[in-house]
Order: sequence, then structure tokens, then C-alpha cells
Amino acid sequence: MRTQQISWALVILFSIDTARCVDLPEYLHVCHREDPKLIDCMKQSIETLRPYLARGIPELDIPAIEPINIGDLIVAESVPGQGVSITAKDIKAYGPSNFRLKKLNVIDYGKIYSFELELPQLYVEGRYVVDGRIILFPVKGAGKFTGNFTQGIGNVRIKGDRKVINGKNHLSLAKLDIKIKVGDGKIKLENLFGGDRALGEIINETINKNFAVVSHELIPLIEKALGRIFKRTGNKILERFPEEVLFP
Repeated sequence: MRTQQISWALVILFSIDTARCVDLPEYLHVCHREDPKLIDCMKQSIETLRPYLARGIPELDIPAIEPINIGDLIVAESVPGQGVSITAKDIKAYGPSNFRLKKLNVIDYGKIYSFELELPQLYVEGRYVVDGRIILFPVKGAGKFTGNFTQGIGNVRIKGDRKVINGKNHLSLAKLDIKIKVGDGKIKLENLFGGDRALGEIINETINKNFAVVSHELIPLIEKALGRIFKRTGNKILERFPEEVLFP
């Protein structure tokens, strides 16, 4: 019995020494599995990492999280002559790094987590081309567009996996899903009708009365972009440090 206790003690000491010999950067705050305040520790760990994500971590080849390049999108498409088609290009999003972690659930330590993020404001910008008709007005134009989405809530679920790198066990993010709901928002298309302010305001007001339709098309692209970036960022960190160091 005493021999078994000594063996376990040696294993624990070896694990501690292994963790100590790795020089962790200041933005990585390690939480121990048996910590009675594990959830609070992990929340603090994420909060410590957040500002580094905003500006990027060059030594891990992690670019700044802002702006996020979302790409192109047909925001609204309708039958010619019966509505408006708006094509958005080169869309970029700002604001994800200002997230606030509201809830965190450890389903399986080191493997499965779910959490809720508050996204106070998401700002998007890009170029648009609009063509169609609203009531009796033919609408055509091209230029810059901006959009503000407020009171956003993101629900995230992460599933991890294990792999061996240089003979050591590492965790990896096998799956990361994020779903976003926004409370309110506004879209603005500039240079409508060649810059006619009065007509431009009428069209923008009409579009924003149907804001739910616009956000229904745009938000999924933001979800995919955020999921892709968070997964890549997480795996860059997990590939650098063994499981025994990050998840003791």
C-alpha cells in the first residue's frame, strides 16, 4: 500500500515538474481540473487571453481578430421587377473582440464545453450593388454600406479531440459551433440615387424596416467567420503546448 502511495506521489511530482519546465506566456492562465472554482478560473483565463486575440499573437502565427473578413453575399434577392436585389462584397466585421463571457459549462473537462457570449456591438462595412424597385421607385446604386448590430448573444459549443505531436499528447478543437442572435440593428447604403439625400433616406428607411430579413442573411456569415477564426486560434495554442501543461 505504501509503495503504491509513493508511486502516485512520484507521478504527481513528475507532472508538476513537467508543467514548470514549460515557460508559458503571460496570456495563458492554466486552470487545474480539481480546482473547486474551476469555472471562475476558466472565465478569468479567457478574459486574460481576450485582448491578445484583438491584436494578434505573432509568435503563434495568430492574426488579429479584427477586422474579420467575411467575404461576399447576396443580402436579398427577388424576382426582377418585383423587388430589390442587394449584393454585398468585401464585407468586414468589427467588434467580436469586445465579447463578454456570460456563462460557461464544462461538460467534459478538456473535451466538451459550452458557453454564452455577449456581443455588445458588431459593426460591418463593405461595398454594395443594389438593383430593383421599391413601390414606384426604380432603385439602382453602388457604393459603401455600413451596418450596426447590437445586443448580440453568441452560443458556442466546443468539442475537443486528442492527437500526438512529437511524442506528447495534445488536445485539438475538432468542432466549434457558434450561433448568434442580435437584438437590433441598422443598415445604411451610401450614394443611392447618385447621392440624393432625400431619396436615399427613404430607401434606407424601407430597407431597415425589413432589418430581420437582412440580418437573417448576414449573421450566418459572421457565425461561420467567427467559428473558423476561433477554431484556428484555439488549435494554434493547443498545438504548441502539451495537454499535461494546459490541462493539469
